[in-house]
Order: sequence, then structure tokens, then C-alpha cells
Amino acid sequence: MPNPQEVAELILGSLVFQDWESVWVQHRWQQGWPTFRFASTEGSVPLDYRKLQFKPGDPCEILLGGQLAVVGIITNRQVAYTATEKGIQLSGVGKQWAAVTSSVPMEGDKPNFDKMTVVQGFSKAATQVGGKPFIIGNLDTQPFERFQAHPGEKTWDLMDRMARMREASIGSDHLGNILLIGEHTSPITATLVEGENILKMQCVFSNEQMYSEYYLTGQFSVSDDKTMQKAAQVRAKASGTMQEVYRRLEIPSENQDTNQQRRATYEALQADGTQIVANVTVQGWLRDGVNLWRTGDLVIIKSPMCPLNLGMKIQTATFAQDSRAGTTTLLECVLPWKLGDKQYGAGNPSKDQPKAPEPAKDDTVPKPATPAPATPAPPVQGLE
Repeated sequence: MPNPQEVAELILGSLVFQDWESVWVQHRWQQGWPTFRFASTEGSVPLDYRKLQFKPGDPCEILLGGQLAVVGIITNRQVAYTATEKGIQLSGVGKQWAAVTSSVPMEGDKPNFDKMTVVQGFSKAATQVGGKPFIIGNLDTQPFERFQAHPGEKTWDLMDRMARMREASIGSDHLGNILLIGEHTSPITATLVEGENILKMQCVFSNEQMYSEYYLTGQFSVSDDKTMQKAAQVRAKASGTMQEVYRRLEIPSENQDTNQQRRATYEALQADGTQIVANVTVQGWLRDGVNLWRTGDLVIIKSPMCPLNLGMKIQTATFAQDSRAGTTTLLECVLPWKLGDKQYGAGNPSKDQPKAPEPAKDDTVPKPATPAPATPAPPVQGLE
């Protein structure tokens, strides 16, 4: 009997298939949808391949170790055979894929998001193409004065523009939801320890994406309450944590908004959040024998060899199974602030651990007033 914690099931209506030679499922918290791939050969499935006549467009569910892993849709079916061998591969995506890759509708007021908050705009953008929005954490409530979709713009790109302007990010989960991720705190769900439950690990320390200062510059339409000077340039500055050398990043804002501080803070958090990435491989798919590893979870990683003793957040989880490597989960872990988590410093804080960038500040510099033309001096009497 196979270990029930290591059985992968692809379910299509009343049909359930378990005999797979290889399994690959990936959850990606800051990406648009999860993906999956199942493959089998004649040695591990019934010879009657007519029983596996899945086709692109078929809705499905995936269970790993008895836990729901993906609510999705099949997008690709490949069959290969010779006189003596047969093989099949099925691949697909989470069901939110159709919504986030749809263009924003242009009829009526559908491309118009003026006067909406980021939550309102995100929810409208998602639902009008059949998506299911889900909100995580606290979001900025300042409405956009003007926000319009570009002709042909994909729904994902539109929502991403909105989220960035309010220091948030968008993503996906295993249930088919489209996520809007704001500031939040997460409980610690597991501790990964070198020599105990870490099967193997690769940890990368890098400053290649970091800067000392981040500048956002935007423009706004002139109106009754905005002078020509104020509308021409709205500027914000966020200080990064790169101090060894001076490196500056100028970012032109593609959105008309008087508050560029949130966007500047977002850019600093995302870039500085790349300075540590830990790729941890663990045995099996279940973190506690019951629950799947989930993206967005906060974990403690203890590895003296790296060295690392820090709370990190799971950005990507890749579940795999084959005859060579067995059943494993690869966890890509990043600094919590990159994913909006304020529960930072868990583990064993030290003076050497990275610090999150401070919130950005308004850096708009008023232009000096044009001096009035000088009044000619009166002629001096007695001189001609």
C-alpha cells in the first residue's frame, strides 16, 4: 500500500487518478496562478488510455497527501507512443488564470476606476472578468483621483499598477482566488533546522537588486486645487539599506497620483527584500503530517552553515515526486517585508540581521518664485 501522505490525486468530476510516474505542483504567492504537471507511462497506468482522455479546458482538483492543493483547469495534454511504449503528460493552471490573463473590458465604465480605493478598484477589476478577489491585511484607504485602464491592458497588469501605488502586491492561492496583499502579521507555522528536517538548502545573499535611495517622480493633471507647478512634478524618496556604496534609482511613475510615497516605499521593500533568499528542500508534502506547506506562511530557518537564524516567509512552494528524488517540497523563502508581513525579527534577532527600509517621504521641492521685475530708479537731479 502506498503511503497516503505521498499520494497525488487528479480529480475530474467523478474520475480520480492516482497512478503517476512524476508529479510537479507549484504555488506562487506573488504570481498570477499556481501551475501543475503530471506524467505517466505504460508501466504505471492502465493500458486503456481512453480512460485518460482529459482535454484542455477541463476543470479539475488536485489533492496531495489528501489535502487540496489546486483548484484548476487543464491547459495542455501531450501523448507520445511507439510500438512498445506509451506516455502521457497533463499540465494546467489554477482557475484564476483565465481572469488575470483577460484584457480589461473597454465598454461603458468598466475601464474607469476614478475615485476608487485600491480595494474597490481591485475587486471591480477582478469580478468583471469572472475572478474571485480575496483581501489579506490592511490596505490604504486613499482613493485614486484618476485611474484608467489602458486599451488592451491585461487585468493582472491593471491590478498590479493599483497595488503598487498603495504599497501592496497581488498574488494567488490554491483555491482559485486572486489576492490583494496588504500589511499583515502571520504566526510562525514551522521551524526548519539544519541537520534535522532540512533535506538540503541553498541560501543566496545578494545586493545586486538593492539601492541606497529610491526616487519616484510622477505628474498630475492641472486642476483648480493643483497649480501648474504642483501638477508638473510629484516626488517621493525612500532610503534603502545599501550603505557600503552609493547607488540611486529613479523610477518614473506611470500613474497620476499625488501620493507617490506609498509606491516609493513598495519599490524599496521589494528590492531590499531580495538580499536573502533561502531555497529549502524538505521531505514530503505535509509540514506537520496533516497540512500542506502554504505560500505566505512564516517559518523560522536555523542554519549555522549559512549562517541564518531568522523568520522568513514562503514565497514559492514546489511539490514534486518521482522515482529518483522521492516526495519532496522546495520552499523559496524571502524576508517577510517583501510579502507585506510586519512580523519581522522572529527567531534570534541580531545586529547583523537585515533591516527593512523606512517609509518614504515626500521629496517634492518647490521651484523658487520668479522675482518681480526691478523698478527703474528715478533720475538723480542735477545730472544729465
